[in-house]
Amino acid sequence: MSTNLKREHFIKAILTNEKLTEEQKSELISDMMDEFKNNYPELQNHATKQDVSETELRLTKEIKEVEVKLIKEIENTRKEIKEIDLKLTKEIKEVEAKLTKEIEKVRLEIKDLDVKLTKEIADVKTTTLKWTFIFWASQMLAIGSILYKVFS
Repeated sequence: MSTNLKREHFIKAILTNEKLTEEQKSELISDMMDEFKNNYPELQNHATKQDVSETELRLTKEIKEVEVKLIKEIENTRKEIKEIDLKLTKEIKEVEAKLTKEIEKVRLEIKDLDVKLTKEIADVKTTTLKWTFIFWASQMLAIGSILYKVFS
């Protein structure tokens, strides 16, 4: 017969004994349990089903609490990412608008420079033609004068 079965029979015998008072029954069972603990001290370090169940329930509760916290943190992070995305989109549009304005300014400046350069080139052509005419006219006069002197 196993120790557990013997112990159960012993406890049952004590509890069903009508000659013993409740106090005597409690004292006998308590003494038996103390002696059992003294004979098998290593059993105090073993977990019972109840200990395991309580630990499992506690861990399950903690896991659920951590899951809830993680879900909240994930949602907060998603909100922050959306806010940052909106801010970046707004800033990008502002930068694009500024760049478009600056590009338009540069185009206008290039057109102005093109007009000015075209005018200056025309002025240079006119001046060059005028000086060329004066140069040739003076050359013709000089050659005419030399020929007049030579033939006169």
